Amino acid sequence: MKLIIRITGVLVAFLLISASAQGSLHANNPVDKPLPELTNNNSLDEPQPLAIVRRFRPTVNVRESGRHEWVEARVAQQLFHSDTLRTQQEGYAVVQMVDNSLIRVRPNSMLIIQGEVNSRGGVNSRINMEQGGINLQVIGRVSDFEVTTQTSVAAVKGTQFSVVINPDGSTTIVCFSGEVEVTARISGQTVSLRRGRRAFIDPQSRSVRTERVSLREMRRLQADEVRMEESSIPEVLKIRLRNADGDIREVEIPYFRESN
Repeated sequence: MKLIIRITGVLVAFLLISASAQGSLHANNPVDKPLPELTNNNSLDEPQPLAIVRRFRPTVNVRESGRHEWVEARVAQQLFHSDTLRTQQEGYAVVQMVDNSLIRVRPNSMLIIQGEVNSRGGVNSRINMEQGGINLQVIGRVSDFEVTTQTSVAAVKGTQFSVVINPDGSTTIVCFSGEVEVTARISGQTVSLRRGRRAFIDPQSRSVRTERVSLREMRRLQADEVRMEESSIPEVLKIRLRNADGDIREVEIPYFRESN
């Protein structure tokens, strides 16, 4: 039972340490910096990347298509057709599609990215959500997106919305801008969501119920997204190193503070 969402020198001597904060270090996720432009210079016979991991907060893992093992995600890692990304309890990720559309992946989520780069430079993609939630901001007008869960399908072009799979198996979709076409996968019932509307799809995928979202709640939901994204920017530990000649050099080490 599924839901579908469619979207049209040598350093010695001693260390002088000055820390801007304290915490456990995660060196595999550097401070956010400009990423290489997403281009497709691959041979036509080679797989085309659909997206990259733009930033993340540990722990986030990726499983390549056809493989069983999970590996830790890294910044600017390319994602290809049928790759799976998952976030753990404290994890959060921002995935950038080739057309610059953004998928913000919440904690305790898992999704499979499928699709292809089209002749217009956009992507025709389907995001299969297995659990958790995402916020999707579609930027390219030449891309077609479809987000599916076990109970629904959401189709969108040029909009921003969120999809959450609830503990009972139902799905909640909120439209922040533009328009989203939501379909219950079993019954086929379809509704169009505009800005400020929310849809509930029952666990059996038989019905779609909609309601208005207050401006206050819309702001709260968007503020929650901002807080999660800000949490994926590491804090910086600054270390001053002095060599045998007395020269001092400052090194910055990114890290994430352990949650209590």
